[in-house]
Amino acid sequence: MDITSVGRRSWVLMGVGLAGLMLAACGGTEAPPEVKVGTAVASASVAQTSATAAASKTTAATGANQMCAAFAQAADPYLLRAVDKQRGLPADYRPADLQTIDDRWAVSGFPGQIMRGQAAGAIVEMVSAAQAQGVTIRIRSSFRSYAEQQRTFQFWIDRLGEAQARRESAPPGHSEHQLGTTADVISANSGTGWELVEQFGALPEGKWVAAHAHEFGFAISYPPDGESVTGYVYEPWHVRYVGKPCAAEWKSSGLVLVRFLERLATTPAR
Repeated sequence: MDITSVGRRSWVLMGVGLAGLMLAACGGTEAPPEVKVGTAVASASVAQTSATAAASKTTAATGANQMCAAFAQAADPYLLRAVDKQRGLPADYRPADLQTIDDRWAVSGFPGQIMRGQAAGAIVEMVSAAQAQGVTIRIRSSFRSYAEQQRTFQFWIDRLGEAQARRESAPPGHSEHQLGTTADVISANSGTGWELVEQFGALPEGKWVAAHAHEFGFAISYPPDGESVTGYVYEPWHVRYVGKPCAAEWKSSGLVLVRFLERLATTPAR
């Protein structure tokens, strides 16, 4: 290489390298001033970038929390109410704004599905979005009254015995389905037709629901390894509408839904 073609930066770096060698030969370990300054600037830059990224995440999380809190304040008490084995609903509770969902989004043989207005619109938005992406899911069950849940629960007791039935079905008054915001969605690829089976969670359709349900305002109430909290086995098909702001916050929280709803109920408005 022609020495005149070597730039100033190359000479500086060569000088720094020689200085380092001389120091090493003399037993010195102190880096030249240029190296120290450059390292300090680089370290400061990395620290600033990390701090900026962390601040952005915190700001985004705070914004989501504020949106959920505002949504929770505006919603009626039943929309985000915790319903589980200990906390139930009145036997005569029936939402006033139930709407019938177009049968084309329901499993064949299970027509007339009904949900509360916001939830009905959101579930149609979800299953139609899935359809547009080549994922076919349909609604198998939605609102169930206290009396209907009573019959459902007894059916499972007769079929499974009471102990197992209590792991797989809610007693009357303790089902999220009575809220009118919950639906069971399933695909025909479960291996047993449109039956509600755990294998759904491992299918492309089940994975799509797990990944995208929150985008439409839904949360999965009974996750894998959640039985110690919920008292119910894993149900990858069971989704409950909590509104888009709170579904986004729930998803990022990593909490089982009932724990998230408990925290939400005790968190003051921001």
